[in-house]
Amino acid sequence: MSKDNEANVVQMGKAQRQLERQRRSREDTPPMEARGPNNVLAGQWSPDIFGMPSDPGCACPVECIGFEGAYKYVIDSSGQFRAMKAADFNQVGIQDLFSATPNYPKWMRPRWFVPKGVDEHTGKPHKPQIKSFEADQIKEDFFRACARKGFFSPNDKMRGRGAWTFRSGNLVYHSGDALWTCDKGRFKTLATGVHENMLYPRLSALSEPWTEAITPDKNPAKKLLETFRKWNWTRPDVDPVLLLGWIGCALIGGALDWRPAVLLIGDRATGKSTLQQALRNIFGDTLFRSADTTAAGIYQAMAHDARPVALDELEPDSDPRKLDNVVHLMRTSASGDIGRRGGPTKGEASEFQMRSAFLFSAINNPLRSAQDMSRVAVLRLMPLNLNQAKPEPVDVETTGSMMLSLMMQGWGDFAATLQRFKSALEQGGHGGRGQDTYGVLLACAATLLGDELAAEMGVPLGPDEEREWSTLLGAETLPEVEDAKPNYRQCVDRILTSHVKVWRNSSRNTIGQALEDMRIAEAAMWDPADHEVYTRVKAKRDLGMAGFGLFTGAEIAAPMMRSQKISLEAALMKCGLTKDQFVLAVPNTSSKVAEHLEGSDWQHGAWKDALRQCPVAGVMITNADINKVTIDGTQTRCTLIVLERYHDAPEK
Repeated sequence: MSKDNEANVVQMGKAQRQLERQRRSREDTPPMEARGPNNVLAGQWSPDIFGMPSDPGCACPVECIGFEGAYKYVIDSSGQFRAMKAADFNQVGIQDLFSATPNYPKWMRPRWFVPKGVDEHTGKPHKPQIKSFEADQIKEDFFRACARKGFFSPNDKMRGRGAWTFRSGNLVYHSGDALWTCDKGRFKTLATGVHENMLYPRLSALSEPWTEAITPDKNPAKKLLETFRKWNWTRPDVDPVLLLGWIGCALIGGALDWRPAVLLIGDRATGKSTLQQALRNIFGDTLFRSADTTAAGIYQAMAHDARPVALDELEPDSDPRKLDNVVHLMRTSASGDIGRRGGPTKGEASEFQMRSAFLFSAINNPLRSAQDMSRVAVLRLMPLNLNQAKPEPVDVETTGSMMLSLMMQGWGDFAATLQRFKSALEQGGHGGRGQDTYGVLLACAATLLGDELAAEMGVPLGPDEEREWSTLLGAETLPEVEDAKPNYRQCVDRILTSHVKVWRNSSRNTIGQALEDMRIAEAAMWDPADHEVYTRVKAKRDLGMAGFGLFTGAEIAAPMMRSQKISLEAALMKCGLTKDQFVLAVPNTSSKVAEHLEGSDWQHGAWKDALRQCPVAGVMITNADINKVTIDGTQTRCTLIVLERYHDAPEK
């Protein structure tokens, strides 16, 4: 069967399932007719433990879920999740809940009336008829059922579109109007609603998994990898594989424990826009994409979905606060942590959780911190070769569905596959975060390609081949890992390189420059009459103006020498210093230091804890016997940075 014919078969199957769902939703027996095999008449049904109709074939099409504060949660007759307050359960509100089955509330709680006069056909008085429904009685039924169902919070129990897992560990994919599972290559659907105490509401439909067999010659992952290889990557053997892996990760992101992000970096004329269009064709409506959005705009649009997110033109020169919020959202989404946002009224806040895989694209790297870079695989594009063959277009109709199907079919072996690559990456020098980030991408690529195709395309993803990635993705070979400095070093570097505002008329702009000029002067013989020489006295004065202190080891040890009546050598030994070592004193609290770090993560006093995170002994001194020093005429507690040791300390 050709691929086009297979696509038609899949589309026909989808259409049949949709028709069947519509047929079931249209089943709405007139209120005067008996319902179910037991022929239950209107208002004569038997209640279950929640007080709702329990007779076979008589289940209420509106399902009560539970309550939270002033809200009652239900699934209406169209399968949509609804949050309602008490005042909403009036005649109009209830009819709205039953809009797909308007006869049911009249059968459930009928409002009877008897027409006046006699029946012209029988000559007898008219029989009672159902005019409408008793709204107050249905309201009481719903209130009781919600109360008995118990507390329900959408933040904890709601699962939107995307991939999730059942308690058994099996993957379930929520396509909007149905749930999909796969067992030994066989797909089956479940109705939306409550499963294992989790709510999967009915939403607008997305692509469904491909239900026909996918042989290696029809596997779209092969064509995609061939297509991605036609771009000019800085790592042609690595980057196309990681991008393919991200597609698999993005399709089942909600089911994963860790969702790595990808950052595409490339100047104009690198084919970045064409690549982004190819990704949009693969995902279709499943992908949330934007070129200019805020973190609030993303999580509001995503709601409880676990769909992938692609953001274009995320440049470092953008609004810093807006950029930081978006990057923070990516960070929490990678791990699935709970985020919090303000509510519509003062003092009210709500929680949200995202489990989406992010893809950023930019000309320049917008990520600054090590914790962000550790969550991201950076893929760099070079200018295209004009003589190179153009990438082939992606099959919009089938590619995304087939890729989803491959990930669902391979889910049972995914944990073992992931562990293979994590072990290899550990041998390549990666810590836990690097193993998670690159391990997931490689495991997804291996799941999509399979051993046969991977071998055919020369990609080492099969059993016992993962060891090659300890070299291909060795931690020391990755710029994003190489540049990822620990927090304490980033803080000190910010102190040393930030412009000192109070030095307006100085030829020196930074503390680092002042210290270097002083070091050069101290190392050479100089004439005391030479006023241009930047002496220690001048450096100490300038640093004091900026809110910092500069001392030698002897100056730091002197107070201990006097208070304990010991020799300078003994005091230096106790302090762990030598006589001529230079020490930069950073006050633990200081408005001047805060101003110097303005706009940074450490601005509001966090520098004290950041400096103390240094794992190398002797670099940071916090000994209370010696860390109280005089800066600009005032004694203050400081963290003392031994400059020589700081510069010699390892970067990671």
